[in-house]
This record gives sequence, C-alpha cells and structure tokens, in this order.
Amino acid sequence: MNSGQACLAGTRLLVPRKRTQEANELIVAEFETMRVGDPRDAATSIGPMVTRKQYERVQGYIKKGIDEGATLLTGGLGRPNSLERGYFVRPTVFGGVNNQMTIAREEIFGPVLSVIAYDDEEQAVALANDTPYGLHAYVFSGDSARANRVASRIVAGRVFINGLYDEPLAPFGGFKQSGLGREFGVFGLEEYLEPKAVLGNDQSL
Repeated sequence: MNSGQACLAGTRLLVPRKRTQEANELIVAEFETMRVGDPRDAATSIGPMVTRKQYERVQGYIKKGIDEGATLLTGGLGRPNSLERGYFVRPTVFGGVNNQMTIAREEIFGPVLSVIAYDDEEQAVALANDTPYGLHAYVFSGDSARANRVASRIVAGRVFINGLYDEPLAPFGGFKQSGLGREFGVFGLEEYLEPKAVLGNDQSL
C-alpha cells in the first residue's frame, strides 16, 4: 500500500520466539517476489518513494537498523539491481530487532519491516503498546476469542483481526502521538457539531 508510505502500514511484526525462524523464511520468500518498478505497471508491487527527501530518509533508517545490530534478512541499502535511477527502495526485512532500536521506535514510511520476537502473550501486548504511536494495529490468530482478548488490550484507534478491512462507519483516528479526534461514522460527524447546553433550576425547563 503506497510502497509503505501509509499511516496504517504495519512496520513491526511481533512473532512467537519459537516460530521466528519459520516466520523469517516465509517473510523473506514473500518479499523477494515483490517487483519494484513503474507503479503504472499492474505487475509492480512496490513503486518509488514520493520524493528524494523521503528516499534518503528511508535509506537512513535502513542504515540505522544495520548500525544498531539488527539482522538484515533481505533488501538493504540502495536501489534494486534492476533500477539505476528513481527513488526506489529495496523491500527490506530486519530480524533480531528489539523495541529499543530506532527502526522499531520511529515511523519509517517505506517498505521496511522489523521482526520482533516475544515469549508469551503478556510480553506481546507490552511490546505492541510500547510505542509513542497508536493509530492501527493488527492481530492474527486461529483462536478468535484469544484474538479479541488481545485486541482489546492494544492501545490503538483501530485494531484489525486476521486482515485489513474497510468500514466507513467505524471511527478512524489514533491515540498518543497518532493524533486527536476521529473521522468517519458518528464520531466523525460529531467533530463538526457545536453542542449547546441550557442549564437552570426552574422545574419548567
């Protein structure tokens, strides 16, 4: 979606520690099938960054990930080998990320994914909430009751379970540094209203 230049892009993927190797292999295999190129071509998965400034910003984050000790699983610095010009970023995946690393703490707005391992549900929820942002979150589970339980504990304006859905009646907006107010649905309409209260102790009111 927008080559990662989207406010609802999931940039941290929390995975059970005992399944990180399996997850990493699946993610890398998927990323390496992504075609980077002309966004007007239907076969393209990843288009360019919107400006040179954004391209350099994303390159800076990839470099920080490497410098801070994350494991580069695929992608990396520079353009894809097939592209000599343009603001194209190699789809990049980091493993061995911890929540103190810059790539886990800040919004990158590019095709960069950080895989973070957790040991149990409590730690997963704590890691998910250990961020200055809170716009979107995602929960994936084969156990719907557990998925709903975890989703209810995540501090984010929207939490999607097992997918990404469009629901214009649901409020859209975030917690913490992800903004104030809401769009869509009744909550969005209320942003445009100016409530008036008339108060008094007259019993006829």
